Amino acid sequence: MSSMRRKEKEIIEKVIQEEILRQAEVGRLGTAVDGVPYVVPMNFCYVKDAIYLHSFRDGKKIRAIKSNPRVCFEVDEGEIIKGETPCDYSWKFTSVIVNGVATVVEDQDERLRGLRLISDKYSPGKGVMITPEIMEKNKHVWIIRIDVEEMAGKKSPA
Repeated sequence: MSSMRRKEKEIIEKVIQEEILRQAEVGRLGTAVDGVPYVVPMNFCYVKDAIYLHSFRDGKKIRAIKSNPRVCFEVDEGEIIKGETPCDYSWKFTSVIVNGVATVVEDQDERLRGLRLISDKYSPGKGVMITPEIMEKNKHVWIIRIDVEEMAGKKSPA
């Protein structure tokens, strides 16, 4: 990733970047469709340098990933800080941007593991309810894995 202009806002500790990724509720997947940027909000989970997402088997993001697996993924959390004048307004935030390579997971064990991980993030302890039989009945649910190549974190105020 290119170097950050405002170094005092940079989060360089990987452990903090990872915690921001783990705690974020929604991430934004950035792909390119026919050379045009396409960004979509998604539920996800982060585990050991990989991001798992689930998707319907056919759609714009799946076609984009198959055409060009290079992706960007972003999470953020924050709040607006109000001021007396418009120029006094600010945003208190943390964010992480990931660059990586996306793969549609075909291995059935990894598909099951990915969906269980996502389920456990949003409904703790319920991932075990997803069985191979449920996966078989829901073949339209595909799992995407992003292998993280680079991460950059930022916070404000510094």
